[in-house]
Amino acid sequence: MRCPSCHHTESRVLESRSTEAGKSVRRRRECLGCKHRFTTYERIEFVPITVIKRDGKRESFDRSKLLRGIIRACEKTGILQKRLEALVDE
Repeated sequence: MRCPSCHHTESRVLESRSTEAGKSVRRRRECLGCKHRFTTYERIEFVPITVIKRDGKRESFDRSKLLRGIIRACEKTGILQKRLEALVDE
Protein backbone atom coordinates (compact mmCIF):
# COMPACT_ATOMS: atom_id res chain seq x y z
CA MET A 1 0.00 0.00 0.00
CA ARG A 2 1.46 3.38 -1.02
CA CYS A 3 1.77 6.00 1.74
CA PRO A 4 -0.36 9.11 1.04
CA SER A 5 2.28 11.30 2.69
CA CYS A 6 5.65 10.20 1.25
CA HIS A 7 4.52 7.62 -1.39
CA HIS A 8 6.71 4.90 0.14
CA THR A 9 5.46 1.49 -1.05
CA GLU A 10 5.83 -0.49 2.18
CA SER A 11 3.64 -0.26 5.26
CA ARG A 12 2.66 -2.47 8.15
CA VAL A 13 -0.85 -3.21 9.38
CA LEU A 14 -1.47 -2.09 12.95
CA GLU A 15 -5.14 -3.06 13.21
CA SER A 16 -7.79 -4.80 11.07
CA ARG A 17 -11.54 -4.70 11.60
CA SER A 18 -14.49 -6.03 9.67
CA THR A 19 -17.03 -3.31 8.81
CA GLU A 20 -20.35 -2.98 6.96
CA ALA A 21 -21.61 -6.39 8.10
CA GLY A 22 -18.46 -8.12 6.85
CA LYS A 23 -18.54 -6.58 3.37
CA SER A 24 -15.32 -4.60 3.84
CA VAL A 25 -12.19 -4.53 5.99
CA ARG A 26 -10.84 -1.40 7.67
CA ARG A 27 -7.07 -1.47 8.17
CA ARG A 28 -4.99 0.98 10.17
CA ARG A 29 -1.50 1.17 8.63
CA GLU A 30 1.85 2.75 9.40
CA CYS A 31 4.33 3.74 6.69
CA LEU A 32 7.76 2.14 7.15
CA GLY A 33 9.42 5.17 5.55
CA CYS A 34 8.00 8.21 7.37
CA LYS A 35 5.96 6.54 10.20
CA HIS A 36 2.79 8.31 8.99
CA ARG A 37 -0.39 6.47 10.03
CA PHE A 38 -3.33 6.13 7.65
CA THR A 39 -6.51 4.10 7.19
CA THR A 40 -7.48 1.96 4.21
CA TYR A 41 -10.77 0.25 3.37
CA GLU A 42 -10.79 -2.94 1.33
CA ARG A 43 -13.99 -4.06 -0.36
CA ILE A 44 -14.79 -7.11 -2.43
CA GLU A 45 -15.12 -6.23 -6.08
CA PHE A 46 -17.93 -8.07 -7.83
CA VAL A 47 -16.83 -9.31 -11.24
CA PRO A 48 -19.61 -11.04 -13.19
CA ILE A 49 -18.81 -14.49 -14.56
CA THR A 50 -18.61 -14.62 -18.34
CA VAL A 51 -19.04 -17.90 -20.22
CA ILE A 52 -17.12 -18.30 -23.48
CA LYS A 53 -19.02 -20.52 -25.92
CA ARG A 54 -17.40 -22.92 -28.40
CA ASP A 55 -17.89 -20.45 -31.24
CA GLY A 56 -16.10 -17.73 -29.22
CA LYS A 57 -19.29 -15.85 -28.32
CA ARG A 58 -19.46 -14.52 -24.76
CA GLU A 59 -22.51 -14.41 -22.52
CA SER A 60 -23.24 -13.83 -18.85
CA PHE A 61 -23.39 -16.83 -16.54
CA ASP A 62 -26.97 -18.04 -16.05
CA ARG A 63 -27.45 -20.27 -13.00
CA SER A 64 -30.86 -21.54 -14.14
CA LYS A 65 -29.48 -22.53 -17.55
CA LEU A 66 -26.72 -24.57 -15.92
CA LEU A 67 -29.18 -26.20 -13.52
CA ARG A 68 -31.54 -27.16 -16.38
CA GLY A 69 -28.67 -28.83 -18.24
CA ILE A 70 -27.53 -30.79 -15.19
CA ILE A 71 -31.09 -31.88 -14.37
CA ARG A 72 -31.56 -33.08 -17.94
CA ALA A 73 -28.26 -35.01 -17.82
CA CYS A 74 -29.16 -36.65 -14.48
CA GLU A 75 -32.85 -37.40 -15.17
CA LYS A 76 -32.69 -41.17 -14.79
CA THR A 77 -29.95 -41.38 -12.17
CA GLY A 78 -32.12 -40.83 -9.10
CA ILE A 79 -30.07 -37.89 -7.81
CA LEU A 80 -32.25 -35.51 -5.80
CA GLN A 81 -32.88 -32.04 -7.22
CA LYS A 82 -31.79 -30.45 -3.93
CA ARG A 83 -28.38 -32.06 -4.35
CA LEU A 84 -28.10 -30.76 -7.91
CA GLU A 85 -29.05 -27.25 -6.76
CA ALA A 86 -26.35 -27.43 -4.07
CA LEU A 87 -23.86 -28.44 -6.77
CA VAL A 88 -24.75 -25.40 -8.90
CA ASP A 89 -24.55 -23.09 -5.87
CA GLU A 90 -20.95 -24.16 -5.23
